[in-house]
Amino acid sequence: MFNKFRSLSKISMNVALVSMTLLLGACGANNSGVNSGAEKSIPDVKETTTVIAKAEEKIETINFAYMPNMGGATPVAIGEAKGFFQDEGIKLNAVKFLSGPPEFQAMAAGDIDIAYIGPGATFLAAKGQGNIIGLVSLGKSDMVFATKKSGIKEWKDLKGKTVGVPKGTSGEMVLNLGLEKAGLNPNDVNIVNMEVAGAVTAYIAGKVDAVAIWSPFTVEIEKQVGKDNMVKLGDNSDFYPEYSFPSSWVVSPKFLKEKPELVEKFMKAITKTTEYKINNIEEAVKLTAAYTGVPEDSLTEELKSIDWIDNTKLVEVFLDGSAVKWYDNLQKQFVKNGKLESAVPSGNFLTIEPAIKSINK
Repeated sequence: MFNKFRSLSKISMNVALVSMTLLLGACGANNSGVNSGAEKSIPDVKETTTVIAKAEEKIETINFAYMPNMGGATPVAIGEAKGFFQDEGIKLNAVKFLSGPPEFQAMAAGDIDIAYIGPGATFLAAKGQGNIIGLVSLGKSDMVFATKKSGIKEWKDLKGKTVGVPKGTSGEMVLNLGLEKAGLNPNDVNIVNMEVAGAVTAYIAGKVDAVAIWSPFTVEIEKQVGKDNMVKLGDNSDFYPEYSFPSSWVVSPKFLKEKPELVEKFMKAITKTTEYKINNIEEAVKLTAAYTGVPEDSLTEELKSIDWIDNTKLVEVFLDGSAVKWYDNLQKQFVKNGKLESAVPSGNFLTIEPAIKSINK
């Protein structure tokens, strides 16, 4: 619970001092017999008390994990530039990550409180390592594409080939769905677990036959090798509507239990960034580019693969059960691929109250 104010007695004393100042000022005006207009410059007691209270408000730090893309970094860039987090009494300590599983590791260690994740890391929330408190977007930015020299033209051609992918990510999910579609399983392919930067480098250098990754990294690869040298096998949209791919805000269960009011304040700031982002998308791109160092044209290209979830839509899908269905279907895929032994009720790790309260206030 925030300790917003000092003791009532201290505020009362301040109010009393202000009141005495008002009284003495009034007496001075009457004694001089001159209407100097001083009463117009006398501070209002209510305003002064509000200023005192604001000054006494405690600023609390949230250690936040973001990714350098439009989903994960834009809220940070906008929130910092427009003061939305500060307005809620939050100092955001933003730390860059490139994929979800390391974020969960950092949460388990107590180094991260809240994080942005793509759909691929949701299996860790299902394992009880995090509570999903909000949705950012539905995406189709995860892609699998092969090098032209590999001779791969469709999913079935991946058999026996080497694919670089950061495991536990949405890129791996799309890869597995594509293999299933072709009647293959992961054991039919030489899947190499790589960090994001390593996967990008390996593809550009021709060290792998294919890669499963997401924008803006896909855009950067295209710049390096040229579109004509890339063979796209598929993306998230190939498996819609059976599978939707939501990106989410996830909070450490310990942090949620200890500081629920602070989590709600975080979501209040996020609702402001969401509204501003959607209504000022060009400025959002510029702010995100300045914050992340990712070129504006790459971020603009990324927008083509994002379906934003605005505040109204968020309330709708949280309350009508749509979000639960999305995560239920993702869990089916996680079970197939061995990420989960069995599915759990998605309501176990969906905590919708902070978002609903922050939007409806």
